[in-house]
Amino acid sequence: MAISHSQITITLLIFSLVTISYAALDPNKLPKKATIHFPIRKNQTSLQYYTTFEIGSSRTFVDALIDIGAQNVWLDCTSYVSSSYKRASCGSNRCNRFKGSVCVGCNSTPRPGCSNNTCGVFAYNPFREYLTAQELGEDTMRVSETDGYWVRQEYDVPKFQFSCANADIIQGLPGDDTIGLVGLARTQVSLASQVSSSFNIAPKFALCLPSSSENGLGDIYIGGGPYFMPPDTQDQSLSLIRTPLVVNPVSTAPISSEGEPSDEYFIGVKDIEINGKHVSFNSSLLSFDNNGVGGTKISTIAPYTILHASIYKRLVKDYVKAAALNKIKRVTSVAPFGACFDSRTVSKTVTGPAVPDIDLFMQGNMALVKLTLSGSNLMVEAAKNVICLAIIDGGSTPRTSIVLGGHQLENRLLEFDLSTSILGFTPSLLLSNTSCHHFRLH
Repeated sequence: MAISHSQITITLLIFSLVTISYAALDPNKLPKKATIHFPIRKNQTSLQYYTTFEIGSSRTFVDALIDIGAQNVWLDCTSYVSSSYKRASCGSNRCNRFKGSVCVGCNSTPRPGCSNNTCGVFAYNPFREYLTAQELGEDTMRVSETDGYWVRQEYDVPKFQFSCANADIIQGLPGDDTIGLVGLARTQVSLASQVSSSFNIAPKFALCLPSSSENGLGDIYIGGGPYFMPPDTQDQSLSLIRTPLVVNPVSTAPISSEGEPSDEYFIGVKDIEINGKHVSFNSSLLSFDNNGVGGTKISTIAPYTILHASIYKRLVKDYVKAAALNKIKRVTSVAPFGACFDSRTVSKTVTGPAVPDIDLFMQGNMALVKLTLSGSNLMVEAAKNVICLAIIDGGSTPRTSIVLGGHQLENRLLEFDLSTSILGFTPSLLLSNTSCHHFRLH
């Protein structure tokens, strides 16, 4: 039986109430090498990933979209009430840390998000491409600590900074109950950076994106492993394959200063193979040009991987040929996908449909390493008895040549180590008879 969004929210609230049956502890009392945990759920309609956090004296629960490429955290403050909330003045140290560049004011009765002579910071809605300067505020966030398996004690994150926005910002945001956005980009004011700095724990975070929320929730970890996926007792940090995170020298943010590098997460894909055979295309697309165009980016906003048209056309052609060799019957395409197949001609494996693998090769420590996409990470059910290659044509002039979307990242652990600029990733967790959807008991 499917679990509704409201049931997931109730579950989160119950977990939180169990945890906060006693007062949240001072962050200085956090155990050494501790890890902070946030849950992840997937909305099957929007195909987006969300988390829930608690903030303010009124213990407001915020349902927030997860955007790994967003620079900060924002929430709709129209109904936000908290006696512990503080705004940041123009020109203050807090304002400078958040790169506030404007002063904002308000003609209504003062409240969170509506003050005069206040530091204005940008909040961005990626679905409307809507950018607005809103009040910089701070309040106490409450988070849960984990040993990698159980979610345990709750702690306060004092002076957590966020953009306190008005209701306009959430228009067009997927999810009926969504009132905020959690950014995880490589900035001082992302969720991960603020939490790790507050607790003085390792500057790294990990994601385990669920393919659905019917059987539980995924995970955001901040501070490092161990990482356990119930009921499996294997520490997945021991299975990580590592590759350098590369920096795009030109910012990809909606607004930036000249000469500022991107704070999104890029990896150095060198080659693509299908069932061990090289896919031929213009390899210069895998590098950045002088304008920062090209390369491979990781995204939690793009539901499916998006490819430059010239890469896409060759990959689809080669994939269809490899599928035919496996006697997989091609059928009429279902938009927006370009290669679809009769699922009745495809056998099943532990990782999903038995279709040709796609390998992305990247630089490792001593040699190339590969991220293997197979089964359910490659296929999506588009109609009855029809499965499609879950990769999209991005056109001939995209900003980024390859955008690795959420569907390809699901049910594997991704660890972003910001101190060493290394991405660690596991093979599909389905190979270990586990996944990224489970319930963690408190």
